[in-house]
Amino acid sequence: MKLSNYEKETIYLFNEADREASVFTYNDALKKQLGELCKSHPEQVRRTEDNGYGGITFALPKKWLKIAPPRVLSAAQKEVLERMNKKRWG
Repeated sequence: MKLSNYEKETIYLFNEADREASVFTYNDALKKQLGELCKSHPEQVRRTEDNGYGGITFALPKKWLKIAPPRVLSAAQKEVLERMNKKRWG
């Protein structure tokens, strides 16, 4: 069964009572990242389910879930980065 990109969702699920969150995803990059965390942190991250269609569920500490807005650079910071890039890339 082939799913459309619209159907390939990622779901983060947690409640206020538990310390653990559940992440269900079809996203290959996220599956790879969580799979690597399973290997490096087996006591904290584990693969809990495979739906057989490419979706995998992982359990991990909910405090690891973060929402991070993009960094906003000042004009001075942008100028410094531009100078660094010119030196590096010619």
